[in-house]
Amino acid sequence: MLSCTVLLLIVTVVRVWSYSTGPPLSACSSMAPSVSGHLAFPMSNSGSPYQVQTSAAEGYVPGGSYSVNITKKLLNDSDFRGFMCQARVADGNSTDALGSFTTFDTAKAKNLSCTTSRGAVTHRNRDLVSEFTAQWSAPIQSGQGSLRFLCTVVQQKTVFYVQLQSEAFADLSATTSPPTIAPTTAEPTTAAPTTAEPTTAAPTTAEPTTAAPTTAEPTTAPEPTEIPTVASFTTEPPTVVLRPNDEDVAKFKEYFEKWVEYFEMWKEEFAKYQADQCGI
Repeated sequence: MLSCTVLLLIVTVVRVWSYSTGPPLSACSSMAPSVSGHLAFPMSNSGSPYQVQTSAAEGYVPGGSYSVNITKKLLNDSDFRGFMCQARVADGNSTDALGSFTTFDTAKAKNLSCTTSRGAVTHRNRDLVSEFTAQWSAPIQSGQGSLRFLCTVVQQKTVFYVQLQSEAFADLSATTSPPTIAPTTAEPTTAAPTTAEPTTAAPTTAEPTTAAPTTAEPTTAPEPTEIPTVASFTTEPPTVVLRPNDEDVAKFKEYFEKWVEYFEMWKEEFAKYQADQCGI
């Protein structure tokens, strides 16, 4: 009877893998719901009915407080049940959560310790909500560069959108620092011709002698060397988004469907085993 109980517990754990009270710490990196628990793949973000907005859109100051909102694009779009938000570096592949979520409706949400104790915020229960707002404190250390919010939104078990992005927002402390001194390579200056004004000696009582004009040969400085244009270091590199190709997704989907098929077969065999051995 003990073996029957253990097997029943395993089946139960698989069936509730969708975490109605928020995702586990293992989701901090991918921010993706369990495929085996939700029995579906993420929807395309281009068709998402939800959007992520922030009051930091014009930029942030280290240590400053800003809001982040998950809202529906249209009033008649479906409400959602689950969510998870982090702030990350806008460019690059870092999965570190930056800053901390400090204020929100604790009846709906809670912190998740991604990178720091308040590095992420997620749903607390499966109640439907039409929007969600939280206050976020930017990292105290300057030099983090441009950031953006990433939010995963779960509409229902088989419909979810992973890492919806807000607009990137820049570190304003970098733009308000003392002006950068330009390279000291001086612009070549062309010296003015040293053509001296002819000087006529003042007449004396002797035969006036007119000094020969001291017209010097004009000396022309070298032609100015054109300073090569250096691209502004404030230009951000293009954002590179790595996505699996269609072939990989198709293979993964095929393997997953086979796994589900085998799991269903195993359940049937287990039911027979229960009927024969456990008297259920």
